Amino acid sequence: MSDEKVSNAMLKNLRISLFLAYKSVIRGRKSISAALIMIMIMIFILLGFTPSLLLGLTEAMNRQTVENTFANIIIEPGEDEDYIIRAPLLQERINNIPGVIGSACHYIVSATVTYDENKDGEDVKTTQCLVDSIDPEQEIRVTKIHQNMVAGEYLDESDRQKIVLGREISGGYGAELPLKSLEGVRIGDEITLTFNNGVQRDYEVKGIFGTGWAFADIQAFITEKEMESVLGVHNRASEILVKIEQPGQEERYIQELRRMGLIEEKIHPWTDYMGMVSGITESLGKIRLLITGFLLIVAALVFYVIIFIDVTHKRKQIGILKALGIGKGTIINSYILQALFYATLGIGLGVVAVHFLLIPYFVSHPLEFPLGFVSLVMTKKLLIINSLILFVVAIIAGFIPSWQTTRENILKAIWGR
Repeated sequence: MSDEKVSNAMLKNLRISLFLAYKSVIRGRKSISAALIMIMIMIFILLGFTPSLLLGLTEAMNRQTVENTFANIIIEPGEDEDYIIRAPLLQERINNIPGVIGSACHYIVSATVTYDENKDGEDVKTTQCLVDSIDPEQEIRVTKIHQNMVAGEYLDESDRQKIVLGREISGGYGAELPLKSLEGVRIGDEITLTFNNGVQRDYEVKGIFGTGWAFADIQAFITEKEMESVLGVHNRASEILVKIEQPGQEERYIQELRRMGLIEEKIHPWTDYMGMVSGITESLGKIRLLITGFLLIVAALVFYVIIFIDVTHKRKQIGILKALGIGKGTIINSYILQALFYATLGIGLGVVAVHFLLIPYFVSHPLEFPLGFVSLVMTKKLLIINSLILFVVAIIAGFIPSWQTTRENILKAIWGR
């Protein structure tokens, strides 16, 4: 048989399959059609919802890390150095790089914090923490601590012997680690800091912040000038945080910083400091895969059962078609086309529901988690993958029951025996 005849035969069989599928959909039970479409819509939404929520959790953790802890890039002193030398000069050069939003120099010193509420020495509360120094004008361009004040005010550049505490240190305002805190410090209270170099000073609590991110809320801040007076140094830094306009492009900016001659300093992207957080995000990814796999199995089984019931009710019709000389492949293809029709309609309506109902709702009403507000992160890649997977599920679910039925003897199928 020539290639042309083979092509014509295949085209003819396809037309017959399309005709049979069309008639089956038009004349089929509306309840079964509606059930198939609703199942596809619900499974498509579930396939997108759970991974999107977990992606939202991951994005929330990453956002908190960048916005309230490390920014995008961290510069640290070189080997055998305690401080970055000539930090303001280096910072000026960094800020001139196109795409850099800002940078902030920090001194970081460990300290023992003491709170004697009644000043009688009887009920003294003590905790350990890291104290960061900030230049408030620089800091607001790099982190968002100033936007998360739950009591009092943020620091001013001229503030001396005033301090801003994270809620996990204060012990109030929803703190989740009260045993590691000062158990209820309030605005205006006086606390005593004993720095690791032996310097001891009293500070008035000017503000308390709460980001919902424990790694940020265990911090305490004093002004840069105050810290330099404690340490007896000037124009240096324990670290420089750099905020860039394009998250995800950290490596490119790191290379640019190295070309500037930053040879002795260590330069790292924020992802290098994720530690335990990266383990959490990896676990969320595994959970996402497990849930997706489970939903796909459920989708395949439910879709198979409904199509199997439909095919079983049409055994007589299939037997008649075979008796008229219509091939098994043509009949099987007609059911696969039906399944693809239901899948296409269900996926299309699912996409509409996700984009115009689900996502807008969760943008307006994000879920509140301990680490902050979490919304859905629905990417085009995720939608495409879910759609392709459901198409494959539909093909398999349409093929197996129709293949099983077409294998029956013609008379047995017609007489239902």
